[in-house]
Amino acid sequence: PGWNRTWRAMCPNYRSVDFPAFDICRNRTDEQYSIVIADQVLEHVQRPQAAVENIHAMTRPGGWAMVATPFLFRVHARPHDYNRWTPAGLKQLMVEGGFAEANVKVHGWGNKACAKAHIGGPVRAYGLWRDLSNDEEYPLMVWAFAKKG
Repeated sequence: PGWNRTWRAMCPNYRSVDFPAFDICRNRTDEQYSIVIADQVLEHVQRPQAAVENIHAMTRPGGWAMVATPFLFRVHARPHDYNRWTPAGLKQLMVEGGFAEANVKVHGWGNKACAKAHIGGPVRAYGLWRDLSNDEEYPLMVWAFAKKG
């Protein structure tokens, strides 16, 4: 909800749906969209495959879905926190949700120092001028870009 004003200014056709009025596990919009973004959503839903199936249904053919979710990240129950995925696990979820495997690209970012800092306290304690190199063994965040065929 905090980004809605910014997105609306950039994209006049922008539409946001938010829980609890819209439950991505149960609801779909009647429209399809060229871009569907689920940013930090899937870890909070009880039925992530149903959510991805609905994301797939709401993405128009040739359109893109972008899903981002934490992996090595503290539990943040707002109101619940159920799931975590590795990059391979998120790709499998997207494929099982209807996207063609060849059309799903997944990425992750993190490193041991950032994971350690995050576990030990607020991320800001990591500092602004620290190592930003990526270590695939310590992904704090994982995301997928999926094109609907």
